[in-house]
Amino acid sequence: MPLKTLNDEPLPDQMQAVVLEKPHTLNYTRIPVWPIEKYEDSDLILVKVKTCGVCGSDLRYYQGENPWSQHTLGVHLKNPPNIVLGHEYSGVVVAVLSESNEEWLGKRVVPICSKVCGICEMCKSNRPNLCKKTIHMGHGAGWGEQVYYPGAYAEYVPAWSAGCYEIPSKCSFEEAAMMDVLAVATHAFHQANHQKEMPLLIMGCGPIGNAIGQVAKNVGVGDENILIFENSEIAIKVAQETGFQNIINTVDLEPRKIIRAAFKPMKKKYFSIFDSIGTETSLNLGLNLLAEGGTYVNLAVHDQNVRFNQMQLSSERKITAASNFLPSDYEEALNWLGEGKFHLKPWMTTITLEECPRIFENTIKHKKQRAIFKIIIQLV
Repeated sequence: MPLKTLNDEPLPDQMQAVVLEKPHTLNYTRIPVWPIEKYEDSDLILVKVKTCGVCGSDLRYYQGENPWSQHTLGVHLKNPPNIVLGHEYSGVVVAVLSESNEEWLGKRVVPICSKVCGICEMCKSNRPNLCKKTIHMGHGAGWGEQVYYPGAYAEYVPAWSAGCYEIPSKCSFEEAAMMDVLAVATHAFHQANHQKEMPLLIMGCGPIGNAIGQVAKNVGVGDENILIFENSEIAIKVAQETGFQNIINTVDLEPRKIIRAAFKPMKKKYFSIFDSIGTETSLNLGLNLLAEGGTYVNLAVHDQNVRFNQMQLSSERKITAASNFLPSDYEEALNWLGEGKFHLKPWMTTITLEECPRIFENTIKHKKQRAIFKIIIQLV
């Protein structure tokens, strides 16, 4: 398949990239530019990366976990070597394979970072977010055996035109790169089937938790009905800067005191609880605060056994998880982003590709003293 490039300019043979060679080994290096013409998919396009977010899942890959397989497949799959991480990206289209995609050349885009098979039971039943044959940027999933697995911690990254969206005119590349986070949060919020006049609780207000709170506001949930549990000073500061008022700092608080504090703002239990911590303690804390008919949504599935009392599921309380997002979630979030309904600038701390290995190492070593809320990799 011949490449058509922007202004017919040749692509370089190599590019700067950050490669996860194996757990805890992240290397800033040069690798070949992705040979999209050899991947046997005419819908592929090549994007020159302007911005890429560092997802919490990237830190889990760095430590040897596979959060995509744990959340989506319910198993832990071993990661291949030489993954170029990065799935939260935006940029400019610089090459296409299909003549029908030439209209994308030169456009500012934010692509969905994965492609599903379209023919399995999950895809046919409108659950493509659970497709086992997903091909994913930055995760190694679905690519078969490769020397390097595509991701956006690099100067260039592949994408699929079918899942590509033009960035709204008033949005920066940095804001657009948050679309994966916003779509995941939108999907998680809808998993709870929340009634906007009812109170909700967010346990852990990192980027996903913060985004869920902003989604809740976008559908009409008043700030007076949103409570946040958080023990990180930076996350609390960002929550305040993004307009949240009811925040309980849980550092050094035992569960009984947290439960007692949670009843003060709302005077009742919570119809929806979103847990981005994913421990036995947070599960039981959440179930103790879950109202009749309410839903607890786990956003951090780990390979662990947990204990809870089944009586905590009485009155049709539900426990569920949230995996990835649906195209409709992505489009809904993109519309809100274009309308200026997400407040994202307080999230962002920018770094370069070259700084990635050091930042990852320091973040893992000092996770309890986290000083950065959301890392954004900027490329020239």
